[in-house]
Amino acid sequence: GIVGVPNAGKSSFLAAVTNANPKIADYPFTTIEPNLGVANLDEDTSIILADIPGLIEGAHEGVGLGDGFLKHIQRTRVLIHVLNGMAEDITADFTQINSELALFDPALAKKPQLVVLNKIDLPDVQEKWPTLKKALTKKGYTVMSMSAVTHDNLKAVLWKAHEILQTAPELEVVEALIPLYKPEKDARDFVILREGEGFRVNGAAIERAAEMTYWEHDGSVRRFHRLMVTLGVDEALRKEGIEEGETVYIKDYELEWQD
Repeated sequence: GIVGVPNAGKSSFLAAVTNANPKIADYPFTTIEPNLGVANLDEDTSIILADIPGLIEGAHEGVGLGDGFLKHIQRTRVLIHVLNGMAEDITADFTQINSELALFDPALAKKPQLVVLNKIDLPDVQEKWPTLKKALTKKGYTVMSMSAVTHDNLKAVLWKAHEILQTAPELEVVEALIPLYKPEKDARDFVILREGEGFRVNGAAIERAAEMTYWEHDGSVRRFHRLMVTLGVDEALRKEGIEEGETVYIKDYELEWQD
């Protein structure tokens, strides 16, 4: 499955490596339903690719038809995560998609993922590439670059995806994944406990989001704060009487509260 924020270049990538003819334009939500295509790597090898429509913050709650898109991702075995090399904050985009996957279904965040920086033909993107590659590789991701426009490195990306696919877990009862998806409990639930001179927040969704946040990047930190507001953590902490400068503990992370 090909995932990424709107306008990352997913449809262009699919069109370049298959005979699929997805609608492509320079605005968000060009793709409103999954596009499928078969990429032939050689005479004996091919893989089926699904261009999953772009995800935005709140997709796990249905924003932008996102929950429907996320259900399609449940049917895939490997994710090709396409990053827009010309995005204002590439790292924040990357974190956003992974958070939406985890918030909808923890199993989605565990799928094998090949991260690909698109638009490497542009000088500005080439300049960003070494730093981004180092940061994501350090996090344990397999990272590559490509250009869907000039077709640079597309075949290498497909072969790497095929390689990952060979060891990816098989899907169990694919037909039942979507209609039978019923979480035993809401991952967005949380509890707040007083701890020392601050408060500890325990909850599956907020803890996963904290783990996926790149705290050294302002965009990722702002996205995490918006998520705290969305989940109701911000309001709950205020009701508990949190004060300026007190510490908020989320798993192994310590955050200073600022109003």
